[in-house]
Amino acid sequence: MSHLDDFVNQYYKGLADTVYAKPIPLDSADTALIIIDAQTSISQEYYTEEFRHFGMDVQALKPILDEMGKNLKATLTNIEKVLAACRSKGIRPIHVKIQAYLKDAKDTGRLHASAGMLSPPGAPGTDFFPEAAPVDGEIVLTKTCSGAHVGTPIDRILRNLGIKRVIVAGFYTDQCVSTSVRDLSDLGYEVEIIEDAVNAMSPERHEKALLGIRKLYANSETTESLLSRLSKM
Repeated sequence: MSHLDDFVNQYYKGLADTVYAKPIPLDSADTALIIIDAQTSISQEYYTEEFRHFGMDVQALKPILDEMGKNLKATLTNIEKVLAACRSKGIRPIHVKIQAYLKDAKDTGRLHASAGMLSPPGAPGTDFFPEAAPVDGEIVLTKTCSGAHVGTPIDRILRNLGIKRVIVAGFYTDQCVSTSVRDLSDLGYEVEIIEDAVNAMSPERHEKALLGIRKLYANSETTESLLSRLSKM
């Protein structure tokens, strides 16, 4: 690490300690859980078919796909725990996923459309993982861009519900999660990101993304820490 890196890290640490010196308070009256893009378009099976479609040697990529699958499973296990604990304490879950409104997905945002990410209703990859699936009566929002704020009416919904604080879990740390966390913070919400209940395609991208948002745009804690705090509510 260079002297500049060390200085900048110390600078941001000092700044962060004034913004999120401690975890956000937990109160079911004004706290919501937001789960971002916990859907099967990031499953090992989905990527296997995607890579095969693009003519890639899937067999040669099996160790990488297996590692991705293992990381995904660990994160989903934590999301499932967080979701169950929040439900038990009356903290309302809001589920966000990537999905167009139209059958031809013509309403998809430019960035996703340019990347070929067209997800009409019912298309492969638009289903929620069982571990993070909504139950009857829970809010489900769909988007065709990275940020939950830009892509959905989540801000208006949160304000109508009297929400001031949000807990965030989901995928990917360096993409939709990071964008959504920054927007939520800028909109005035206190944000708690559960660092082992979010993930990216690789551990390096996950850690670098957390470095850019931890303690500045959101407080950061583990699933175990959050569950311990929830148990005392």
